[in-house]
Amino acid sequence: MNGDPKKGYFFVFLTGVFFAFEVIGFKEIFRRFKLNPEIAAFYGVSLAFLIVTPYFIFNKDKRTSVILTIKSNGHILFLGTFFNSIGIVMYYYALRISDLGPSALLIKMTVLYNVILGIFFLNEKMRGPEFLGIILAISGIVVISSLEGQILVSSAIIILISAFFFAIQSYMIKRYIEKIDGMAFAYLRLLLLSIFFIVYIIYSKSWVLLSPLLALSLGFFSVLGYFLGRAFYFEAHNHLPISKLNSTLLIEPVFLLVIGVLFMKEPISDKKIIGTVLIMTGLYLLIFHKRAKIK
Repeated sequence: MNGDPKKGYFFVFLTGVFFAFEVIGFKEIFRRFKLNPEIAAFYGVSLAFLIVTPYFIFNKDKRTSVILTIKSNGHILFLGTFFNSIGIVMYYYALRISDLGPSALLIKMTVLYNVILGIFFLNEKMRGPEFLGIILAISGIVVISSLEGQILVSSAIIILISAFFFAIQSYMIKRYIEKIDGMAFAYLRLLLLSIFFIVYIIYSKSWVLLSPLLALSLGFFSVLGYFLGRAFYFEAHNHLPISKLNSTLLIEPVFLLVIGVLFMKEPISDKKIIGTVLIMTGLYLLIFHKRAKIK
């Protein structure tokens, strides 16, 4: 595979930073306002789209890149974003009724799904330590899922399913797109998500008019996560195989867990610590063991 792995890991690290701030912002908004997940997602992505649109209108190179992306990879963008929209609604629903730390840990199972998709469909190999990593990660999920009062079993299942929907887009990009323009892809994804969410809102008759300040807050956090975070993440696809795309993101759930405990008054427990250690150790074996072997 062509590309610069160091640049790829740097892009994924930036992705983790922007994703973390987005999750913290949305979690705090859910705590204060009890919004339906599709409402929060729609206001966020639609306003983020409006905020960044002038950059693509007045930048000739970006206008050209957007047009080329639609012509060459429009079908992959549409299908991947459709699966993403399902995952987003499911994740926000679970986030609304669960604590931040456990939710952030479980959504990292996208890494595991990426490895599995890479092995079975992209001809990547699995070694003993990687198999052990899967067992440890699953064990950690079982522990986290049993945190009474912090995350319901139903919420854990919803998050695990949403993580799979998130992983599908990465698989489709690696399988069918040779080189991707991260910013153009993230920009068009905002537009498609806006359309998907408003259709769902109309269908479910759940429309709510939000105050300008609340709407702008959702838009701001969405620019961080849905646009900047995704743009860097898509760019990383040009430099890293699917099984290593989320490697640097392993620090994100730990960061969110600490934030939840220190600033959002979420309880800390032995199960939370044990589950965190198991998941992080398992994902470390999966990702960084592969990196060492490839080198």
